[in-house]
Amino acid sequence: MAARRCNCGSKTCGSLLTFGRLIPLLFVLSFTVAALAMGRKEAPDKKANAPATATEIKTGVRGRVEVWQGNFMPMVEPSKTRGQITPGINRRVRLHEPVRMNEGTAGVQKDSIRTPLIAEAVTDSTGLFFIPALPGNYSIFVDNEGGWYYNGFDGKGVQGAVTVWPDSVSEILIKITGKATF
Repeated sequence: MAARRCNCGSKTCGSLLTFGRLIPLLFVLSFTVAALAMGRKEAPDKKANAPATATEIKTGVRGRVEVWQGNFMPMVEPSKTRGQITPGINRRVRLHEPVRMNEGTAGVQKDSIRTPLIAEAVTDSTGLFFIPALPGNYSIFVDNEGGWYYNGFDGKGVQGAVTVWPDSVSEILIKITGKATF
């Protein structure tokens, strides 16, 4: 069959359509549609009152733990600053029901936490962690030299405050600064 010019109406279009070029395209397209139709499977019905499993939870807290040590004071000569930031490797990170300032001891590190534990995780080699959790308000603590360290508090006096919103993952950076000078 002879090649014919495209009928798009453009004077600059130089594409040629041939019957031989269309057959492979139609063949691939029909195979793709058939493969997609065969691979479709319906999800099994879930019981209405079944609790969510860890794989179904799409919300939680993802973050990184950093350990700050040394001098971070602003210096006239930046080369004299001797601070070091390293990832918090293999540290337990715990998510608890909110801990208020009046429910615990003062300071940024606690020996024990009195509110119920929701979940915990261990940081990886880069200091990263993920804790699956349902939407709500929590306190987050990191294992640090035999105690539980938290990064500040919110305006309501909740220590290590973090909020998990519906259908999202909250991100947090926890800086352990007990051995740093600012």
